[in-house]
Amino acid sequence: MAAEREFGPMQLSKWLGMRYGDFQRACMLALVPPPDIRGTYWSESLAKTLPDRVEEIEAELAERTAPAPPPEDPQERANKGRPFGPVQLARFLGLERWQVERAAERGLLPAPDTEDGKWSRPTAQALLKRVTVLRAEIGDHPGHGSVRAAEVLAERTGLDVRRDDVLDLHDRGLLAPVGEFRGHPMFGRGALEALPREAVRAVVSEREAWLADSLAPEEAAREAGWSVGRFEVAAERAGLAPGRFGRFARADLASLLPPAP
Repeated sequence: MAAEREFGPMQLSKWLGMRYGDFQRACMLALVPPPDIRGTYWSESLAKTLPDRVEEIEAELAERTAPAPPPEDPQERANKGRPFGPVQLARFLGLERWQVERAAERGLLPAPDTEDGKWSRPTAQALLKRVTVLRAEIGDHPGHGSVRAAEVLAERTGLDVRRDDVLDLHDRGLLAPVGEFRGHPMFGRGALEALPREAVRAVVSEREAWLADSLAPEEAAREAGWSVGRFEVAAERAGLAPGRFGRFARADLASLLPPAP
């Protein structure tokens, strides 16, 4: 039996698809568990608990990243008539940068009105009167990634909600995101709490039913007494294609697999 792999920090960050700098920061912030082998390496068992959490870890890193301080006080910048970039505008308005960016995405801010793509002093000062409205519209939290959103729904409903269920609810138009992070949808707690339990139960039940009535290639190969390669070639020759999660419906495999005892 092959020995369990060990991962150094660079190996693990690459295996997880994370930038090494982000991975180091995640370790420092205790978003990644400490190495469990000789205090230096992560075991394969521990490493396998992390891929499903990468999206959540990266979102947490983004939330904790403080924007670089401006070279001078925002009010002084305004007094000098200098334009505002997104960081300076956020500080001037007393908002987080993500709130300004999300407001701009939703068309709640006027377009930058200077030649270098920034907001002029008069525009920034006019926005001061709308800060309360902007904050109410955008909220005070950037949202949860699908992994954390699944945990929130599981806590609220008592159901075994997984990341795939959250994405399924999103695909069905039942759960609208409040924004994105690196192309991934982020979901607001208000929307998660307002989601009917029956809607959550339906997608969870469908996923569980499919898992019960389907086989992964490795499982099907094991039942047939074949290698995975032989099974996949036989399935392709039989015109069978995998469905959700790369699994094959058990009913479609009747001609390939021995009858159930």
